[in-house]
Amino acid sequence: MENDREDDIFAFNNWIRDALKRGAVAIISHKNGDMDTIGSACALSRILGPKSRACGLHISTIAKTILRSTKSDFTVMDVNHLMWPRELGGVVIVDAASTSQVGFELPDVPKCIIDHHSAGDDFEIKKEDLRIVWETSSTCEIIQCWAEKYAESSLDYETSKLLLSGIITDTGRFRHSNGDSLSSAGRLVMKSGLDYGALIEEMESVELNHSQKVAIAKALSRVETLDVGKWFLSHTKAGTNEGIVARSLISAGADISLVARKVLGETRLTARASKSTTNHGLHLGKLMEKMMDRSGGEGGGHAGAAGWSGAIDIVDATSGFISLLMENQGV
Repeated sequence: MENDREDDIFAFNNWIRDALKRGAVAIISHKNGDMDTIGSACALSRILGPKSRACGLHISTIAKTILRSTKSDFTVMDVNHLMWPRELGGVVIVDAASTSQVGFELPDVPKCIIDHHSAGDDFEIKKEDLRIVWETSSTCEIIQCWAEKYAESSLDYETSKLLLSGIITDTGRFRHSNGDSLSSAGRLVMKSGLDYGALIEEMESVELNHSQKVAIAKALSRVETLDVGKWFLSHTKAGTNEGIVARSLISAGADISLVARKVLGETRLTARASKSTTNHGLHLGKLMEKMMDRSGGEGGGHAGAAGWSGAIDIVDATSGFISLLMENQGV
């Protein structure tokens, strides 16, 4: 496994070198704009310098806060008017398992896909392309491993903060981490002088506007509970900030939380699980992959945090998830 990873980052370094010779490099994030995808994209862009640009469709609230504090650039793309540099040497897609998770058509240039989960993968890999998928807790860890090998001097305070923020959020503040995640975080803190406690406080201080607070309160007021086999499930519908609602339900004692939301004609499911639940065999990412088999769409993620989206109504999606949960008590 270690040799495979060494080969991957060697291949990535060569791919980046060749792409920069051809022109600029666009680093494209997942359309959900969470901290792992934004942190990966912006950290890589900071390391590569002015011939690169991090871009995508959306930036989450917490990612906006970290981008401001690190003075990092990110270009929000207009899906109806995509603009690329005249000389584009390649695109790097981070934390996205399929073209639809990017949210727009990719330019016809060499591409490199870097991800830590492969559900729904439909990228066509050509000779000049590269695909790296590791069983890590976050994509930021992959970017960090490459940087430590080939660009260690570029891991300054701000770049390390971007990477550490991505690791923190994608591991649920290390509740769903492994030794590699803890080691990666420790190296970032030790080498950059980051204050971990201060970073957590900064992430917790992200303020919601009034309408977001109202939407979250309404979602929590609609919660329904259900014993699904050996698991205690809390589920609800939300209009915004599904992740916050899902985490709140876990904090309130649910083994599993499920939040459904309607977005642009699609139903989106966001699920979370407690650490004790995943320790007893539940893997939400695999369950969301089964949702794809049942209802199409896109799905996947980690053992303790996963999602799915597809063109069915909320009631069908929610009942489908519950049925699969009942059928897969050991998954």
